[in-house]
Amino acid sequence: MVDLNFLKKINDNFGHEKGNIAIKKICDIVCKTFSHSSVFRLGGDEFVAIVLNDDFKNIQVLLEKFSATMSQIWKQENLEPWERVSAAIGYAQFDVTKDRDIKDTFKRADDLMYENKHAMRATRD
Repeated sequence: MVDLNFLKKINDNFGHEKGNIAIKKICDIVCKTFSHSSVFRLGGDEFVAIVLNDDFKNIQVLLEKFSATMSQIWKQENLEPWERVSAAIGYAQFDVTKDRDIKDTFKRADDLMYENKHAMRATRD
């Protein structure tokens, strides 16, 4: 699960067109990071990658790569606010001891994504 940070702030301050640029940029990063998996937009600023094949085998490396990309972009103060995107990520794998169905797995990934989002805000405040 991936959630774009600060979309409302971008939309409110610079307009929805700039918000759309931020959404497209995050989508591009998610798709390139998880290039062997299907990526879906769930809603306004949320995406999910159904991690398969080589992406599944290398999930920890890809999660670190995504976080490093977010950190690198955030440090580029010369970018416009809608280009200087930031997103939180959470990953969960289906576990028969924890999950009744795939909805439970999505919920765990979503919870981890929100933990990541709060941690990111704490380091920036």
